[in-house]
Amino acid sequence: MISLLPKPTTEERELCQKAKDFSDRFIRPTAVDDEKREHFRKSIFEGLAKLGLTAISLSQEWGGQGGSSRAHYSVLEELARASAAYSITVGVNQLVQGALAEFGTPEQKSRFLRPLAAGTYLGAFSLSESHSGSDASALKMSAKHTTGGYLLSGTKMWCSNGGLADLYLVMARTGGDGPKGISAFLVPKGTPGFRVGKKELKLGLQPSSLTELIFEDCFLPESQRLGTEGEGFRVALSQLDAGRIGIAATALGLGLEALQKVWTEGIKQCSFDFSEGVRGQFAEYFARLQAVKALLVLTAETKDQGARVTALASHCKLLASDLAMAITSSAVEAVGFQGIIPSFGLERLMRDAKALQIVEGTNQIQQLVLSRELDKMVSS
Repeated sequence: MISLLPKPTTEERELCQKAKDFSDRFIRPTAVDDEKREHFRKSIFEGLAKLGLTAISLSQEWGGQGGSSRAHYSVLEELARASAAYSITVGVNQLVQGALAEFGTPEQKSRFLRPLAAGTYLGAFSLSESHSGSDASALKMSAKHTTGGYLLSGTKMWCSNGGLADLYLVMARTGGDGPKGISAFLVPKGTPGFRVGKKELKLGLQPSSLTELIFEDCFLPESQRLGTEGEGFRVALSQLDAGRIGIAATALGLGLEALQKVWTEGIKQCSFDFSEGVRGQFAEYFARLQAVKALLVLTAETKDQGARVTALASHCKLLASDLAMAITSSAVEAVGFQGIIPSFGLERLMRDAKALQIVEGTNQIQQLVLSRELDKMVSS
């Protein structure tokens, strides 16, 4: 199997082998059918949780593995080789864990974080609204004070794991305009006044749901506000970097899987013209994958040291998802008719790669983040 350097740590090797064995047994056999039916198997998430693969970087105190971010992202990469949708699901669940671990009270951690770590809860993260996708600080959903808590009213959009999740981390406006008027809330499924709206039809990542969330005077006690009032945007931003690195890891897995398919088909089955030109093109892709992998490892290790990784996360997300799109598009063209047959798997990888260029902040937004970083460097 084609793999990338640096050599995995013992922790990475053991966890990734678990992810590969599980994927080969439970994800790959139904991947084509699940894609066609837009079917998410909760049993797969629960099975990954039993193996300790859904809470790798969460502390052991709250039921996690106490592992490294590098190991977590390596597992997402491995899962993405079988199904980017399940890699995304695990990644989003980790974002909710991360927010609770950083901002939650002991009571909130006991009630919500332990079930998330155990896999009995699946988490969803909801920030975007129809008019505030890229500019998330402009969100309008309200959370008005009432006796003992808040009444949430409004609609959220594009919520990954929507309709599947047991716990939703939702940002709503408790104050004036701008980031300082936003607070974060923990909303269990089944809460009166809260319901899941339409499920979006989308290009790729079909088993992973993307829905609207509707709140109609949904009462939440103060005990379900995460962090202090007005701290919600900080809660959200604390996880955006992690989410973007996760998308990069997923894109790496996609790219590697496409490269593996092309090289195996070309060398072993000789079912298309595997010329020196084609070999050279994909050899260069391999070199670029290696470079992005090195950047991702650097970013994960920097994150574990507690340093700011906003720019590095944007580098990773931008480069990895663009590269995955280039590799999968070239792969579909290289193998000819097989490239567009669902059973072969390449067309699914290409559609998923396009989705990765858009989620967790479009690549144009990543360019904006990096341009601002350049401004800071030049003016300092």
